[in-house]
Amino acid sequence: MSVDALRVRTMNFNQPWRTPGITEVRYEVILPGQYAVALLERDWPGLVSDYQRFPAPDDPLDQALRALEWPEPARALVDPVAAPRILAFFAHELLLRWFDDGLPAGPGFVLNSVEETGMAGTDVYLAGHARPHDPRVSYVYQDV
Repeated sequence: MSVDALRVRTMNFNQPWRTPGITEVRYEVILPGQYAVALLERDWPGLVSDYQRFPAPDDPLDQALRALEWPEPARALVDPVAAPRILAFFAHELLLRWFDDGLPAGPGFVLNSVEETGMAGTDVYLAGHARPHDPRVSYVYQDV
């Protein structure tokens, strides 16, 4: 699919659709690893600082970052334990910045969840569910 035909649900991401009759479909995307590193670098100091100031020993992401002695994003994404945890934490932001929110101009899909994360070589793999978008159909967006 063209990037222009995909968007990300921002409000109520990962929540059920209220419009009757929506059939979700599975999606898979691969995003450039360098894009992920650049995006992570923007928020990385704050994430690391929060975990260092407020340790969460039961949090798998805290454990992975601590075990790697607070790596930079590029190093963290090559670690098989840390990478899926980091990607799960940042998945919505990665999708949102790549595809944008809102609706496709024409037929397409609106991504609504991330259920799988990982690395595909040096690139990022994300998978989840989306709903088809037809500009002729009116959709309900707010969950009650």
